[in-house]
Amino acid sequence: MKKVDAIGIIETQYFTVAMEMLDHICKTAQVEFLSSENYLGGRLVSLIIGGTIADVTEAVKAAKALGEKKQNRPLKKALVITNPHQEILRFIISPETEEVGQEDTSI
Repeated sequence: MKKVDAIGIIETQYFTVAMEMLDHICKTAQVEFLSSENYLGGRLVSLIIGGTIADVTEAVKAAKALGEKKQNRPLKKALVITNPHQEILRFIISPETEEVGQEDTSI
């Protein structure tokens, strides 16, 4: 199981806004995209990122700043969970995803 110092959870309206936020936060900080979930046909999207505490905190702040600039304030919630328990990570990172990631790095 992958070990991360912190995870960030960003919940926003609209799939396109979520992708824009993901692009922005990945360019802002050294974070890794872990997973996402879509609800209501993509009208509510949760993004989960991981990395060091400083990087995840910086990324969540960047998402909040970007959400403040958007019309209708699509950002619903953004938070940082430091030192997440391994049991939480089992719900976020599936074993198949981790195996694929390990195969990709060996190429």
